[in-house]
Amino acid sequence: MKSLLNAVTFSWKAYFDVVFGAGSAAAEAAAKAVNIIETSLWIIIGVVGLAAVIYAVYLGFNLARASEQGKRDEARKHLITVVISIVVTLVLVIFFLYLLPGILGAFKSVKL
Repeated sequence: MKSLLNAVTFSWKAYFDVVFGAGSAAAEAAAKAVNIIETSLWIIIGVVGLAAVIYAVYLGFNLARASEQGKRDEARKHLITVVISIVVTLVLVIFFLYLLPGILGAFKSVKL
């Protein structure tokens, strides 16, 4: 009996090889497009992550020097929002780039 995980692929190139046929022009073009998108996405995430870290430091500075409770609460809320947004963004990128091909490959390999 063949295991479902044997047919699961965790790369877009392997997934496109299954969908379009190994070595086909469509599979190669789709794999190159995903590679360009992946590289661009990591560059954008680096720039946005740097901006988020700078903004988080700025909010931490505002939190430290706030003299009123209302300003501290506002800075704390903004800081929590920044941290949550960074974590959610990274989780979604990892999901779409690395886990989604495996999930799609598992459904493609199931013969009904």
